[in-house]
Formats: sequence, structure tokens, C-alpha cells
Amino acid sequence: MSELEEYTDERVAQDIVATMDSVGIVEKIRAVSEADRTDDEKGELSRNERHIQIYMAKSKFVAGLSSDQKAKIDAFGLDPL
Repeated sequence: MSELEEYTDERVAQDIVATMDSVGIVEKIRAVSEADRTDDEKGELSRNERHIQIYMAKSKFVAGLSSDQKAKIDAFGLDPL
């Protein structure tokens, strides 16, 4: 999305759905001990954590999250990018 595009409520809602998919992936992979994670899982975890971090840096996105969604994401301890 270019800087000139407006970040609409509809887009926020779409991004929340996609980000919550990433949350599910992160939860699933983090349930596997680090020593037992495959290289594919490590890469998938990294990509999905980064996706979450990117969106958590957008105030309009964060404002659109429910308290439960935000709590799940905050529990990961990821710093926004």
C-alpha cells in the first residue's frame, strides 16, 4: 500500500483477518520446542511474527483490534516495527 492510499476501515478489517491467521500460525509453531522445529517452521514463524510486527506499528490497525485479539498478540512479546 502506498503512502498516498487511505487506510480504510474495510482494509483494516481485512488486515485483522490476515493477521489473526498469522497469530494462529505463531501459536502453533511456538507450541513446538525450539529444538524440534524444522527449518520450514522456523522460516514460517519468522515471516508471521514479522507480519504481526508490521501491522502492530499502525495505530489505526491496533485501534481496530478487539481486546482479546490485542491480548493474544501482546502475549507474544513482539516489538512493533
